Amino acid sequence: MKQASYFCSFLICLLLSAGCSRVPMADIEIAYPQTTDFDSYKTFNLYSAEVPKPRVGGSGPQYNSLLDQYVRQSIGAEMRKSGFQLDVVAPDLLVAYDIAVDTSKASSAGYKFPQGFGYGYSFWYGYRFRYDTSTLFDFRPIDELPAGTLVIDIIDPATNELLWRCYADAYLDPSTQDEEYVKLVVEDILSEFPPAS
Repeated sequence: MKQASYFCSFLICLLLSAGCSRVPMADIEIAYPQTTDFDSYKTFNLYSAEVPKPRVGGSGPQYNSLLDQYVRQSIGAEMRKSGFQLDVVAPDLLVAYDIAVDTSKASSAGYKFPQGFGYGYSFWYGYRFRYDTSTLFDFRPIDELPAGTLVIDIIDPATNELLWRCYADAYLDPSTQDEEYVKLVVEDILSEFPPAS
């Protein structure tokens, strides 16, 4: 009888957790120019990141190539799910991502970003992209967002302008290797793209 009771308890917990598969995130924030015709875009590629080397003896999170791989794979899968085709030669759109991390140790150490590297995946890595953000009047740099926030940007490669940005405080830790959680976070964000006409 006890075994049956334990099994029922386990089954109830399993069913409850299955109904709560969404990622525990704060509100998703989206920004894009209302005049953009997203229906005209059919292909995408991932934006090539510039990855500076870490400083010797520095503190803070190190580059996690596995996390980068998970995010990139998840972005590709979600874009294809939305009907976009991968085109590495002449894509209609470029997709970039970033994760906000705690940079308090970097600023207290007096570290200065190189020119054009004033934001990005803390002070070690992530995307150091140089695209035009002036199209979004309420653009916020990554270092103004809470640590753990995942940002996904959509860029027009023809004009180098940021067309769409979405971010959510997903409590992502750069040292994480939870592939399933990363997939859920990316899925939540890219479920908002493309925006409804």
